[in-house]
Amino acid sequence: MLNVHIYEKVKSEEHLNKLLQKEPLWELLTEPDFSNNLFHVAEHSDILKEMKPQSIEQLAAVLAIIRPAKRSLLGQPWDTVMKNVWTKPTDGSYYFKKAHAVAYAHAIVVHMNLICEEFYEQ
Repeated sequence: MLNVHIYEKVKSEEHLNKLLQKEPLWELLTEPDFSNNLFHVAEHSDILKEMKPQSIEQLAAVLAIIRPAKRSLLGQPWDTVMKNVWTKPTDGSYYFKKAHAVAYAHAIVVHMNLICEEFYEQ
């Protein structure tokens, strides 16, 4: 797991597992009022709105697209993105490896579910 501030609100390992297993409300990623509060993607609501990720793997790909080496995939169909997003660039440009991006995507899902959980508890 990544050592980031969002885990401060996780009550237990059981709670973390529940947050990871719960399907998030993916459509919230297209709402800047929501996505601007999220760990690691807060400044990229325009990319989230355009790409509309609907799974951990797609969210991980969006995290890769944010990086310079894969920015050209922005706006491409998901099948094109998924065929090309994890290939290592030959020019040495900065990119996310799949394992790193997937770990961050899981952290974002935890964060999404925590925000929703807090909202519904109020």
